[in-house]
Amino acid sequence: MIEIKRETRFVDKLRGYKVMIDEKEVGTIKSGETFDYPIKQGLHTLYLQIDWCRSNKIEFEIKDNEFLRFECGGLNGSKALASLWYITFKRNNYLWIKQIYS
Repeated sequence: MIEIKRETRFVDKLRGYKVMIDEKEVGTIKSGETFDYPIKQGLHTLYLQIDWCRSNKIEFEIKDNEFLRFECGGLNGSKALASLWYITFKRNNYLWIKQIYS
């Protein structure tokens, strides 16, 4: 099982991010939500997408009955002021996702 928590930010607050696992859309996560998804053991890729922009890709391996946590979000602070730059030239870094180790 994986869990993804999305931070609450003003940018994209009303829009959902597509959750992409192994290049397939498996759901959507909205601002402030938590997305849980059962996943088979093995090696997988994970990223988020909104329109033609996306996050970094994460490759992870999950074992049987393992629970992995991730956090995600979009542009914030000074990066939000440069959103046109990101959607034009840095579209694969418009969103972000990272694994949380606990």
